[in-house]
Amino acid sequence: MKYILALGFSLCFFSLNVPPVQKSQQLILFHNAGQKIVSPGDIHALQELADSLQLQFILQDVQAGAPAEVTTTPSIVFQNPLGRSFYYGRYKNISRIKNFIRTCRLSHKKETDNIKNNILVWKNGRAEIMAPLKLTPLSGDLPANFEREKFLDKGAKAIADGMQFFKIKNNFNVKSTTKSFYFNLYPHRNKAGDFTLTGEIYSQYNCVKPIFKKFDIGIIAGHWKNRQSIFKQAGRIMEMEIIRQIKESKIGDGFSAIPTEVPEISWTDLGIGMPKRKLSVQTAKAKERPIPQKWEMDPIQSKFDPILIFSFLSPVDNYAGEVKAMKGTFELGEGNSLSGSEGKFEVNISDVTMGAEDFDYEVQNKMLKMGLFPNAYFKFENVESNDEPIELGKINSMKASGTFTMMGISIPLEVPAKIHPVINTEGEVRLQVHASFELPLMEQFKVEGPDGPSPSKDILQFYMKFYLKPI
Repeated sequence: MKYILALGFSLCFFSLNVPPVQKSQQLILFHNAGQKIVSPGDIHALQELADSLQLQFILQDVQAGAPAEVTTTPSIVFQNPLGRSFYYGRYKNISRIKNFIRTCRLSHKKETDNIKNNILVWKNGRAEIMAPLKLTPLSGDLPANFEREKFLDKGAKAIADGMQFFKIKNNFNVKSTTKSFYFNLYPHRNKAGDFTLTGEIYSQYNCVKPIFKKFDIGIIAGHWKNRQSIFKQAGRIMEMEIIRQIKESKIGDGFSAIPTEVPEISWTDLGIGMPKRKLSVQTAKAKERPIPQKWEMDPIQSKFDPILIFSFLSPVDNYAGEVKAMKGTFELGEGNSLSGSEGKFEVNISDVTMGAEDFDYEVQNKMLKMGLFPNAYFKFENVESNDEPIELGKINSMKASGTFTMMGISIPLEVPAKIHPVINTEGEVRLQVHASFELPLMEQFKVEGPDGPSPSKDILQFYMKFYLKPI
């Protein structure tokens, strides 16, 4: 009863504070008011985040209906005139949700096919829950005439047979809304013929720290001759643990599948269709301003939009982050044209963030080796563009060719960009820069990406939007 009253109070509070007119930036939380997965405190934290980012916060109960793409609650969605993206992460991790919103403000996530074969899947209402299994080779005392591949194949099949809800599927297309729990099993046989399975389970949102593990006494043990029965029992045990995590997680892995009986209602019919782009109105009279030749990064950037975001390619573009700060200089060519211009832009690896401390540590230290290579930079002296001088209010295109250096490795790089001279709110001339490029992370830097198909997991894409000020 206390929970219902508190949730009712929260609903009233939010409905009174959400403006009646549609805003162009929206954070939507799909929840089921009849269930206790999302607490009033969780809702309040999301409301505060939306307020801090000047977003309209929408609390949408799915009991009367939900869009077809919404398969579980809670589901968090950010939408603006550029598109709509589903958040991939723990709903209690506010800093990661903030990172998600900031990256989507520059580029929304794309939905592409990600086909998996021979994978364990549980179809529960609208939801699809995947449980990839890693069964390692037998360790310890191997019996005579041991056949490794046969042992692994029969073991994996017995594990699947022991499960009640998960079934092996081929040609399964993983979507951004697919839920996943990865589990590893480690078989061991001692000289006495005792057979033990140890193991662990990982959330799809953190491949570093397991949410369940049993290595001391193992998950289950018995005699080697009964190994198929032991595998089967292990499958049931791991399935039950996954279900427990879904129902009882305290860190944001829990969810509830939306029943198939819940009506499918379009976004527009629910009143949460895609926001319309607002047209800016120029109130000040246009004045001719001289365009300086030398520029540097403006220390005052947009409070809400990132200056640089990065992600792997779809379907693993949920692995995304941003660079919090950048420094650099830019000098126009003769006659203030982009042809002949040159520049250098640099970031500190310590400013690279994925929105979660554990991920940041992995990326900064283990992937990018920050201790040895504390920064990365792009230097260019060759720009392709027309020879016309840039002018206030006119967007100019260019392609900068130069050298990108990271982890002590330098590679040639071409970066297409658009340069737009504008006047800021203080009446000062600035250069607005939009740019994008891709890095072959594996090919050039031997950095292994997340679990997923190639080339998506091997290429990192970058989007930038920042301002330069005159020197």
